Amino acid sequence: MAEENPQPAEHELRGGSGQSVEDGEEEEEYGSDSPLESDYDSVSESEESDGEHSIKSTRLLSKDTIQEIIENGRRYCNETYFMPNDDAEQTRLNIIHQIYLILLDGELLKAPLVKGPSRVLDIGTGPGDWAIELGEQYPNAEIIATDISVFDAGPSTLDLPNVFFQLDDAEDEWTYHEPFDLVHLRGLSGAFSDWGAIYRRAFHHLKPGGHIEIADADVAADIINIPNSRDSYFSIWVSAMHSAAEACGYPRNQDHLRPAALTAAGFVNVRVYDLTFPVGIWPEEPREKTLGKMALIALLEGLEATSLRQLTATGNWSADAVRDLCEKVKTELVTAHGMTARVRIVTAKKPIPKTRTWRERNAADALKDALKRLDIHDEQLAKDMVRDMEG
Repeated sequence: MAEENPQPAEHELRGGSGQSVEDGEEEEEYGSDSPLESDYDSVSESEESDGEHSIKSTRLLSKDTIQEIIENGRRYCNETYFMPNDDAEQTRLNIIHQIYLILLDGELLKAPLVKGPSRVLDIGTGPGDWAIELGEQYPNAEIIATDISVFDAGPSTLDLPNVFFQLDDAEDEWTYHEPFDLVHLRGLSGAFSDWGAIYRRAFHHLKPGGHIEIADADVAADIINIPNSRDSYFSIWVSAMHSAAEACGYPRNQDHLRPAALTAAGFVNVRVYDLTFPVGIWPEEPREKTLGKMALIALLEGLEATSLRQLTATGNWSADAVRDLCEKVKTELVTAHGMTARVRIVTAKKPIPKTRTWRERNAADALKDALKRLDIHDEQLAKDMVRDMEG
């Protein structure tokens, strides 16, 4: 598990190969000059409490609240979100979870989390693999796992006493009544139109000293490197995905993983981890070969899942045209040698408000009294002196 004070930028970061990541792909740390937010007022943005915010399973919700839309042979949770929630997608997400475990040497987090009582919010939990494993490793933690979708089977059907699954849309008002020690988001590129709003809500609902962790490896965000692929079908697919995402207002890029996006919300101690790993059967080392095979399967499974609804929604693509392009891309990917992918993980901390010592408070109070006795009429000078004294 990550330490409270992990090593700074010069710390060696290892990729999927187990060797040092090159060309600056290492842990970087960033600070923030953003002002602190006021205390967690009423520990909630809303005073509502109708019972749905503390249920253990989405199975307890009324069936009327769960939509099921079949479109071009894939099942979706609503009319707008571009990713399906059918069995094929659940399998893909299960594989991706295993890839993360290999990359992180079996760990679930880069951000620190205390072993004692704590609260964790997992946004976009999907089938719930990450939340369930965290609940097993941290039995004293309360994990709230949310998603806009319900999967038919998988870890979320288990009945752990400290893991609670809820239907919730992170773009709506957050109605949690207690702050969190950790907010976790993974694989949500393209899910939000305004990541800044998501980060501001996370900041508000974290305890001082709490952390946020975001991880993404969106295929449509130029994270795949294929030698000599400039004029390939894959490059056509990526270009089409960029255009479609921009048109619908849900960009598919890595802008939300820039340190500035988090410091703008008030976070400090931003750390960036870029992990590069093989994709395909070309590696010779056993661990890399296993990782490469799993990554290739997830990539091939994700092509149609990622693009079918988003491309057809533009009106410029038919379902058959999308599937035809995906098949051509698959042929390229299966035979590609030396293909790699990159995942970025970003962690950041909500700062702890500075408290003045007794000496500092006493000195500032003494200065105020002295200024009052001296009858100094330069109000700005007096304010500046007091502010400097208070630090």
